[in-house]
Amino acid sequence: MTSLLQIDNSILRFLSEGIKNRFFDVIMPFFSGINNHGEVWIAIAIILMINKNTNIRRLGVSMLIALAIGYIVGDQIIKNVIGRARPIGSEYNFNFIISLPRSYSFPSGHTTSSFAAFGVCLFSKARYRYLAFVLAVLIAFSRMYLHVHYPSDVLGGILLGTVCAKVGVNLGKAFFRVRETN
Repeated sequence: MTSLLQIDNSILRFLSEGIKNRFFDVIMPFFSGINNHGEVWIAIAIILMINKNTNIRRLGVSMLIALAIGYIVGDQIIKNVIGRARPIGSEYNFNFIISLPRSYSFPSGHTTSSFAAFGVCLFSKARYRYLAFVLAVLIAFSRMYLHVHYPSDVLGGILLGTVCAKVGVNLGKAFFRVRETN
């Protein structure tokens, strides 16, 4: 039976040998970099929160809640409990084009935050949910392309982010219900 690590390494090998190119070498660090520490999604959430429309504000609050939960559960708890090392890349003759993060690998924090934000847009039926999906996928893919995460780290981030999104939407709705009754 093939192990998860063998599958992960096969996919990373394909990325480094099969589709690596100069164009991706330029754009993937950009997509990865805009979401260091969740900045792009935090900025979007704050912009949404200052909107006059209550539904848009609720979307921003829900997104910020989902991002916070994803950070606490994913980056502060799961990464430290699992303690999975990041891909080294040397077995693929991979030259890193960004610096290797110092934190553990599982789950991908970039992917968790991206899918938490996208999930909030999806569950809230936000107008720009498809744009959020494309951005989330590009950020998640960039983490594998850049060899800073295994594919299973990214999959774990997708799952965790989606759960955080659902919780964030529910808590955001509850927050606004409480505010309306006071």
